[in-house]
Amino acid sequence: MRIAVLANLKDDVPFDEEHPPDDDYWDDLDDPKTVRAILRSLRKHGHQAKYFAANVSMVRRLLNYKPDLCFNICEGYFGESREAQVPALLDMLRLPYTGAGVLGMSLAHNKYMAKKVFGWVGLPTADYYLVTDPDQVPTNHLVYPLFVKPAHEGTSIGINKDARVTTYEHLVKQVGWVWKKLKSPVLVEQYVEGREFTVSVLGKEVLPIIEIVSPTGFYSNEQKEDDNTEVYRVCPAHISEEKTDELGRIALAAMQALDLYDFCRMDLRMDNNGNVYILEVNPLPLLYPDPRQASFVYSANAAGYSYDQMINKIVEVTTERLGIKIPMNN
Repeated sequence: MRIAVLANLKDDVPFDEEHPPDDDYWDDLDDPKTVRAILRSLRKHGHQAKYFAANVSMVRRLLNYKPDLCFNICEGYFGESREAQVPALLDMLRLPYTGAGVLGMSLAHNKYMAKKVFGWVGLPTADYYLVTDPDQVPTNHLVYPLFVKPAHEGTSIGINKDARVTTYEHLVKQVGWVWKKLKSPVLVEQYVEGREFTVSVLGKEVLPIIEIVSPTGFYSNEQKEDDNTEVYRVCPAHISEEKTDELGRIALAAMQALDLYDFCRMDLRMDNNGNVYILEVNPLPLLYPDPRQASFVYSANAAGYSYDQMINKIVEVTTERLGIKIPMNN
């Protein structure tokens, strides 16, 4: 099979005065090591595989290459729709691809809309409201502590050590900080005291669940980028079989609700009474080859998949879903 690997690399950050190359605004973008590892895995399995930088010039190159499948891990650069831009382009070109389409990418990237969807279908998520004007932050009915984060970002971008707030003054200050940094609406939600878990799904298989243990009680962007962080992960998480099954059912239902496919990773919290809440869903989990840095890879390894097997399993579940029947080495 001829496979085009599509990605936005940190090495290719476009010029932007508000966000220089070292700004954490770009933390969602992939490392070249990830692309090299994916290409190597696909080629070892007998596929032809080639990397394409995801930008406006890739249309002609893709049409010339004529891929049987696109392995899409593009985060995009700008706009609330950035994760959906490449799927929309591939739909226009009638090229099949791994992962979620335009609707799924858009819903998952917009945490506010994702929480609305969860509410509509009866999935548990913490109470919340949206701030669209940093000069008019409502007090609302929620009880402190609250948690403040961008409505349209991932990888903990816009979440720092002060994201958990306990007073209105603190809330206003934190909303202002997020707004100034990202110039986008801010999501305020009820902070769930308890344990945090990461659940990864490969096809329809729920991989071993990870518990994230942090001295602050939550996972900030600084902690994710700090090589000496005190945050650590436990996999499989030390929870009962009943809770493991419950988290898995919620994860699969959340994928279905947001129209996601093939692979994803999501964050959930369980309060001190055992109630589970969805925090957010990531339709493009990090596939960096080091499991110490990539939770999806860590969970896949715990399930018995090597990195090569995991990558090719993504291809397998995608081709099965799309009904693609193409011989190897075509």
